[in-house]
Amino acid sequence: MAADAPTPLNEPTYLRVKRAIIADLVAGVLQPGMDVTIESLTSRYAVSNMPIREALRQLEGEGILISLAHRGFKIEALTEDYIRNIYDIRVGIESMLATRAVERATDADIADLRTIHTDLCALIRSGKPMVATHENVHFHNRIYRLAGNRQAEMILEGRTRVVRTVGDSLGGYIPAVYDTVIAEHEDIVRAFERRDAEGAGRAVFDHVTAARDRLLKRMADGHVFTEGAAPLPPRRKPPLGHGACREPRKARSVRIG
Repeated sequence: MAADAPTPLNEPTYLRVKRAIIADLVAGVLQPGMDVTIESLTSRYAVSNMPIREALRQLEGEGILISLAHRGFKIEALTEDYIRNIYDIRVGIESMLATRAVERATDADIADLRTIHTDLCALIRSGKPMVATHENVHFHNRIYRLAGNRQAEMILEGRTRVVRTVGDSLGGYIPAVYDTVIAEHEDIVRAFERRDAEGAGRAVFDHVTAARDRLLKRMADGHVFTEGAAPLPPRRKPPLGHGACREPRKARSVRIG
């Protein structure tokens, strides 16, 4: 992960492990069809079994892993269909939340959203793409909170973290999309300022759909969808419980499982 990406001090270790596993999948260190065990991942990420178990449990629920009876887990492919399906969930729920948020927002709430957007614009252009992507999460979370639908938030959080981590693993925003992303967010904020609930829903729908297409293109360009076999090297330092994840190392000829 990029060095400018902040890691929350209170982030659970299992989330760091989960992010590291996805980063290794994106980098090709972990590949579809590979078998992994708790023991092999404990050695690689230098953490105890418990956060490994929780990370694997969540990734299984999100369709990234398949549990093998008494043999660990098998890595599934990050396919184009998988990404599209997750974005279908996101675009439907998030556009609904934007509509609700406009109906519930106070003038102060909308002013706060404008401030977040202004800060995000500055970060996008600052040359720190990973910091900007974290602020982007803050922007969208602010809209979720205004809608007042915690159940919908939980579905989004449970189903979109993987694709968000994929984007982070690819380096966050790139200069070619700076102006486009800023314009899409501007459309959302202006709809809030007009008190146009339907317009906000449409703006979010268009923005999330465009974000999906941008991610799919970057994944295709980076050959993330390429399947094959690759070994997994040990990665013992630093322990994920004591700092942010590092960039994945190159794979060596060492078999796991």
